[in-house]
Amino acid sequence: MFTVTFIVFLSVFYLSQTYQIKNDIEKQASQVVTRVALDINTLPIADPFFSYSGNTAVVESYVNKINKVLEKQAARIQLLNISIEQANSHDNILVQKLVDAHRDVYVSFIIQEQHLKSAYIVPLILALLNTAFYSWVNNAVARTRASRPEQKEKVEQPKKLVIDLYTKTIMLNSRKQDAVKLANKPLCFYLALVEYCESHPDVVLNQNKDVPDELIDIADKYFHRLITLGHTIRKRPNFSSSLEKTLSEIRAALDDIMAEHAELKTKYYPPKAHGEGSRSKIHSYGLANIGLIDIELIGK
Repeated sequence: MFTVTFIVFLSVFYLSQTYQIKNDIEKQASQVVTRVALDINTLPIADPFFSYSGNTAVVESYVNKINKVLEKQAARIQLLNISIEQANSHDNILVQKLVDAHRDVYVSFIIQEQHLKSAYIVPLILALLNTAFYSWVNNAVARTRASRPEQKEKVEQPKKLVIDLYTKTIMLNSRKQDAVKLANKPLCFYLALVEYCESHPDVVLNQNKDVPDELIDIADKYFHRLITLGHTIRKRPNFSSSLEKTLSEIRAALDDIMAEHAELKTKYYPPKAHGEGSRSKIHSYGLANIGLIDIELIGK
């Protein structure tokens, strides 16, 4: 972390320093050239047009005077020469041209582009402070998380009956490990009962009356599905006989998987007769408010 931060701050500092130095040199050189332009008519600079060789000593004195001012200002430039002869450009030589009426005058400077090495302590300090601050923030966040109990929003899945035709078992989707095996006849009859009651929501199914043919046909459909899935079955069960036993087996299996969820029995549990028991003429073992959508059927 520190190394990356230091490199970033160092790069930014270097680029900004380079730009600032270049800008200072251009500004200082421009000021000197402006001063020379104002004084050029009084300086004894050689002029070939008038066959005038100039006065080198006076020009050098003028140059020294300018340099003393630049030195006091801690400028990054030093005036090298003012002449009609153009100096050769180098990395540390800057040449500016003044255009006079009948001659070109070249103002040459020695420039200093070196960076102040002691200033590079700044990016180091900034990198250290940034790393320390980042570590402090991370530790503060970690302490806050540790002191606050993690609260995970749990979305409870609605409880639903699951019937697996592959294994011939029934279970709740929330507790599939508590699956209960069911015989062919009660398994097929229960699925048929759900589908039939969904199509006939107001039907009254009394144990004293024959099982509707449509319900038996639906039970046969699921029975043939078991055969298709590869279950070894000797003969087709008689879905219209021993109805009380079939319903009892269904209720017993539902009791096992819904022992801790009695509220689900209202929907999935075939009602028991009251009063006169199974002989009650008003009793119906039909299921109300249920459909195949309320059952997760595996292997349909």
